[in-house]
Amino acid sequence: MPEGSEKYSARQATTAAEPAPSGIRKVKACTTCRTQKLKCDMPGESVSASISQLQTAVGILLRTSNLPPLSAYSSSKPAVQIQQDDHSNVDDDNGEAVPIASSVDKTDGDIYSSPINSLYEVTKGKAHSIPLGTTVQRDYTKTDFIAQGLISLETAESFFQSFTSRLGWFCYGIMCPHQSLESLRGSSTVLTAAVCTVAALHDPEASSLFRVCQMEYRNLVASKMFATAHSADDVRALIIGAWWLGNISYTLHGHATRIATSLNYHLAYYEAIKGCTISRDKARLWYVLYVMDQHSSILYGRPAIISSKNEPCQEWERFIAAGGGGEPDIRVSSQVALYAVTTKLKDILDGLPRQLVPQHFLHQLRPYFHELDRWYMVWGNRMQINPYIGSFSTDGAILNYHFARLHLCSYIFRGMSVEAARNASQEVRDYATVAIDSATATVELVLGRNGLRDALVGMPLYFHGMIIFAAVFLLKAVDTHFLGMVNIDAVKNITLVENLGLAMRSHGAARQHLTYHVSRGLEKMVTDTRARLSEQTAKDHGRLATSAYQQQASDIHISLDTSPQLDMMDNLFTLDAFDIFQQPIECNDASLFAQKLDWEATGTFQRDIN
Repeated sequence: MPEGSEKYSARQATTAAEPAPSGIRKVKACTTCRTQKLKCDMPGESVSASISQLQTAVGILLRTSNLPPLSAYSSSKPAVQIQQDDHSNVDDDNGEAVPIASSVDKTDGDIYSSPINSLYEVTKGKAHSIPLGTTVQRDYTKTDFIAQGLISLETAESFFQSFTSRLGWFCYGIMCPHQSLESLRGSSTVLTAAVCTVAALHDPEASSLFRVCQMEYRNLVASKMFATAHSADDVRALIIGAWWLGNISYTLHGHATRIATSLNYHLAYYEAIKGCTISRDKARLWYVLYVMDQHSSILYGRPAIISSKNEPCQEWERFIAAGGGGEPDIRVSSQVALYAVTTKLKDILDGLPRQLVPQHFLHQLRPYFHELDRWYMVWGNRMQINPYIGSFSTDGAILNYHFARLHLCSYIFRGMSVEAARNASQEVRDYATVAIDSATATVELVLGRNGLRDALVGMPLYFHGMIIFAAVFLLKAVDTHFLGMVNIDAVKNITLVENLGLAMRSHGAARQHLTYHVSRGLEKMVTDTRARLSEQTAKDHGRLATSAYQQQASDIHISLDTSPQLDMMDNLFTLDAFDIFQQPIECNDASLFAQKLDWEATGTFQRDIN
């Protein structure tokens, strides 16, 4: 034995024999088990029975759910990261996770900044879990819902191609900047779910997959509701949902606007007009949010969130010029310009809620309608044919023109009683004619343009809402004869709405798509209107046999009996968008799919009963 080894062995034996100091607990578990708070199985001991039971139970659950075996999942990250999607490429103002709030501004040396930043500076400390500027690297392709087997990779690829080659262009072609599904999955799980959900909604063979994708999308959005770090892909994912998913559109739009504001997207315009590419992308998203805000305000009758008086919403030509005048910028700017006109009148009339517009103010409304005419003449000629969605841009401009005219007319009849309508001035009658003409033109345009008929499955919710608004208005006008203010062609109006309902269901989509739900509602309304009209005609003929007064009334096409539910003229222009958008049909509802419908060259629908 080498020299000194006996002394070393003696010291080691003595140390081992000495008792441990009091107050110090002897730790037997390894570091990993202590972190996970698990029982540590040391070498030579058996595997914990509880872990073995857990693995068995998970394996059974995976098999019964037709999911990959447990060995297919990564063991390096907890599964909960699927629900908490921290982005690997966060190019926006990532805030730190602090007890109170995230810093809004990056500059700490400013003498004055947002008041919340002072509170942030005072409260920040070691509690930060995500230091500012930290880039979190994660590979979502191994853990997302596609990797879990909820949908196959081939199906996801098909959905991605469907969205990028057509559907995404209905939202200006800026919602999915990724060139491949792999890039999309690696960047954002929630944006991947949004793309797959919307693509499945527009696929006639994907009704069941739509349920899976939508549930995943909603779970991901809900899990990020209180997150402090967000990216542009988060905003895009919320916009996609709000653009197409009717039952959650209103909520998603509000959440997207709050996130975009926290990322200073409302200020991106000022850097975009200087040529900053990154700011330009943010400014585009902010413009889309502004357009959607106006859509929601019109559809739901709620105040708009984003002010239309700021420079970005007034200087759209500078924005277009700074970017070279590309098609997406022209399309979204045309909408900004349109609502610059309509909001001026809305700001005035919204100050008189449920009140009749004064007679002396009616002639002052003419310039606003003239501005709408100028808007159409300017922007209608600037729209281009899109290789992905054809003439939807140009046809959509015409629809928006008629939508705006009809919507502004609704303010004129707000608060007007039936008695006041019977004694209306000529100016009011002229606006009634404008309303009927705009509603009729809307439905005729949809039925008469191939591009718009094809776009019934693909166009955003706002277009569906306003088309149905026009159709329902025409039926109500038939029911009430518009109290004699306008001559109503009952047969023409009913036929238009009936054909619109048939057109809605003539194109393939998942069974949860809004068009099926709407078509059923329109057909029921047409049937009820025809029945009431026949009943009223029979009553009128009975009265004509005994009274010359009724004969005179019949000659000018005014029914002596108005619809019993019409107590105010507002009812002619009332459409509950929440009721329309929040009642999608169920997958097992086969009543809407028992007939095959074809559009004939003659412009009429023929039913081919199977």
